[in-house]
Amino acid sequence: MEGKLNSHSVDLVVEGRCYINGIISECAIAVDEGKIVAIGKPVNMPKADSRMSVNGKRIILPGMVDMHVHMRDLEEVHKEDWYSGSLSALAGGVTFVADMPNNKPYIDSLERLKLKLNIAKRKALIDFGFYVGYPSQLKELQEMKDFGILGIKIYPTDYNKGLERLAKSCEKLNIPIILHAEDPEIIEKQHFEAERKVENHHLLRPEKAEIIAIKNLLGLLSKFKTAIHFTHISSFEAASELINAKKRGELFTWDTCPHYFFLDHSLTLKLKGIAKTNPPLRSSMSARLLSNIVYHLLIDSISTDHAPHALEEKLRDNYDEIPSGFPGLEICLPLLMKLIIDEKFPLEVLELYSSKPAKILQIPKGSLLPGLDGDLVIYDYSIRWSIHGENFYSKAKYTPFEGMEVVGKPDTVIIRGEIAWEKGEDKVKQGFGKYVRPYRSSNSELKI
Repeated sequence: MEGKLNSHSVDLVVEGRCYINGIISECAIAVDEGKIVAIGKPVNMPKADSRMSVNGKRIILPGMVDMHVHMRDLEEVHKEDWYSGSLSALAGGVTFVADMPNNKPYIDSLERLKLKLNIAKRKALIDFGFYVGYPSQLKELQEMKDFGILGIKIYPTDYNKGLERLAKSCEKLNIPIILHAEDPEIIEKQHFEAERKVENHHLLRPEKAEIIAIKNLLGLLSKFKTAIHFTHISSFEAASELINAKKRGELFTWDTCPHYFFLDHSLTLKLKGIAKTNPPLRSSMSARLLSNIVYHLLIDSISTDHAPHALEEKLRDNYDEIPSGFPGLEICLPLLMKLIIDEKFPLEVLELYSSKPAKILQIPKGSLLPGLDGDLVIYDYSIRWSIHGENFYSKAKYTPFEGMEVVGKPDTVIIRGEIAWEKGEDKVKQGFGKYVRPYRSSNSELKI
């Protein structure tokens, strides 16, 4: 690498205060042909075709990695598409998203994966990868791995489809399983115990359903040597169950979302369907205790579960007709930065939204290290602003975080050495985003 650096100029050098290995220090980062090739003192950097100096109340962060989003598109472009979702991600300093399979049509086959990729390749401004749903044909798993899937997403409706058989195949092929932990039998029972209205959403899908599902899924899958990941854990009790399981030697990873440690279910009284999500928001006590778990870094990752819907869908009166979820891509980093700047969270919490999910996904992103993609976020923390959904770049212009104060915004976002976002505007064309395959996938050529 030294020979290469000494032989010619690199594409870009960015210098200023950088977040690297848990600390912020003065340094410079050299990017060439899309990769970080050197990090060190500015005086030691090679010549560059372009140089950027970051000063004032601005710091250089790695590009954020969101391992749980719903970018919609296909038959749901009215909710979000890959262009609007990319804008939302860039506004939030996110350079890579892992997209879930519950699209219309549902992504459970190689044919539908290819359809989805062709659309994302035309529109995406950011890099991306895909999960697939429980495969309609298990015999396609090898081809799906070669295609580069990040893993298989299991929903509560999949629990009775033969998870052991799937896990055995995933173990053989080294394909991760991502789990939505809510026991469907408990939820079905609760539908007879509580009135079906949005204010009772947390009662209709109680914490017990999450805890029982975690216990059952661990009991079922822990005997298989395949990576498992519990996503969007919503309650302190469920998080405690996972922490205790790790102490017993169970091997898995898990994440939660900002809305579970910032917000509570009282918002459904005020905001109705705007605050409806699955799993539901929990009690204020659960949110505080879960926040403490995040503070102590007893968690593997943070994701947003960015789940946009049309506003008129969220404002429906009928509980069963209100879709669950809300947008989150462009506010997660500012929410975390507020807690960091106000000294309520340690600086290392940034890794839960960057390097940690990148390592779980096995992709070359999320850290400012040589050999990884040149994804950088220049973050301006000089401003405080209030969240207003009407200003979102997402098509879903509403949020349960309405009016909450946060700190800072991404000033510039660089993806693979190219400026993709600057001063609130996208600087690359649709289709710039690249499909990223995990290290574990086959090296065989992708045929699309």
